[in-house]
Amino acid sequence: MTAKPEALKTAMLSFQLMTRAEPPELVIATIKSLLAVKNVHDEILIIDNNNTESALYEPLAAFCNGLDDALNVHFYHVDHVAGFKAGALNLALGLMDPRCTHIVVVDSDYQALPHARHAIAQAIAQHPDHTLLQFPQFYRNEGQVDAHSELNHYFNHHLYRPFNRTRALSTGTYAVIRRSDMLTIGGWSGASITEDAQMGVLMHRQGFRSQFIPEVIATGLLPNTLHDLICQRRRWIYGNMQVLTDYLSTPHSSQSTPPSKYKSIGDHLGYIRAHLSQLSAWVNFTGFFILLHVCSLFLIANLLSMGNSDTPMIAPLYLVYAGYAFFIIRRLWAYCRDQTPLNKQLDRSHQPRFVKGVRAWLMHLNFWEIGALSWLPVLWGQNKPFVCTPKHKDVRSRYSLLLKNITALPKLLLIVNIITAVAVAPFSPLYSPVLFICAMLVCILKLAAASVAINNFTDIASGTSSMNETLKYTLRTAHNRNKVVTTSYMSALFKDKKTIDS
Repeated sequence: MTAKPEALKTAMLSFQLMTRAEPPELVIATIKSLLAVKNVHDEILIIDNNNTESALYEPLAAFCNGLDDALNVHFYHVDHVAGFKAGALNLALGLMDPRCTHIVVVDSDYQALPHARHAIAQAIAQHPDHTLLQFPQFYRNEGQVDAHSELNHYFNHHLYRPFNRTRALSTGTYAVIRRSDMLTIGGWSGASITEDAQMGVLMHRQGFRSQFIPEVIATGLLPNTLHDLICQRRRWIYGNMQVLTDYLSTPHSSQSTPPSKYKSIGDHLGYIRAHLSQLSAWVNFTGFFILLHVCSLFLIANLLSMGNSDTPMIAPLYLVYAGYAFFIIRRLWAYCRDQTPLNKQLDRSHQPRFVKGVRAWLMHLNFWEIGALSWLPVLWGQNKPFVCTPKHKDVRSRYSLLLKNITALPKLLLIVNIITAVAVAPFSPLYSPVLFICAMLVCILKLAAASVAINNFTDIASGTSSMNETLKYTLRTAHNRNKVVTTSYMSALFKDKKTIDS
């Protein structure tokens, strides 16, 4: 369906950029990309929060305050905002121009492509009754093709599927949200460190609709080291599992969604399926097999130390490797089926290749243990802090970067399988050809995965270009002033969520 030209002009957007201790030149480049695409009535709202390093936010304040007022760019620095990123987003919700019809969430490193504004307006016109329109996240780092493919798989394959596409949860940046509906649900919830997914579930419970828009309109930056990438993935997994446990603990009969909002029981079940699918996308449940694996090895060592080698000790390991095999083959099948439709938008000559799929799958295997174990503390209520993923590079040599990446590689399954391979080797009294082959195959796969990961994180070139002379001059001559934020009315507006620490 083609949107009518007059419909494309009705949307008034508030581009909301939350930043914390990011390189100012990186954020300024993102602001410039938004200035290049925004309409005259759109606004750009930047909130630097929980950042006491004046050298990082003063250049932003100078740049924004040096712009023409007609550009409608507003910068705020707030020292203390509670509630993780949700708190800053709630602050922006109160500070935004009430005439804006839609919020566009923008991460500080995501630069808009030239057609971004038109694509957003067209999506709003084509889905006028939708609350959330989620655009995909893509990356522009050079030399990290496999890491890109592994991350893009979520949008190219997982969210692209019809049952998820029409019931999409938010993935953060370039989520387009109708302001009036956002106010209806009471703003952003700080109950999870992945406030985007939490918001999507809350909207669906209110009967609001969402849609994944498979069009790349911006590109961002990957974390600079494997360690930072793992920390980012751990945050996604932990936060989504917080949302999922809350989702499962809330009886569906007590959800606030009016029954009339669902067309049928099948429609209701469709939402449940989509929620479970998206919230568990980065999770795997081999953690139980890993724990069984470790316990089995301890039991074997204990029985051998007592001289009891006649007891059938290796039987649980067959179950363990069956679980591993199911996970490995299932993920390989998914990555090889990925036709990467979104990549073709940025590169018309792009073609899906089996080898590329295998390399993306190997990259994914580096996060096997993270997806298997990092969500378990959610079950007993342990809270983890929100950790921002740095986009600036602080590693000074290839050697130090290599060491940092090697130390970050998950080693649990590799070590556990090496021990198993020795325990069931031909020279062992517990010799088992099947288990020995399984253990060696997993070791080989893990080493191959580590090689792919390290090859994707060997470049120490600066991820952001230095400021040119024109920008430096602008910063030197811009007005040295900051806008003062009064948060008392915001505290009253979102009192129940306690997102503003005033």
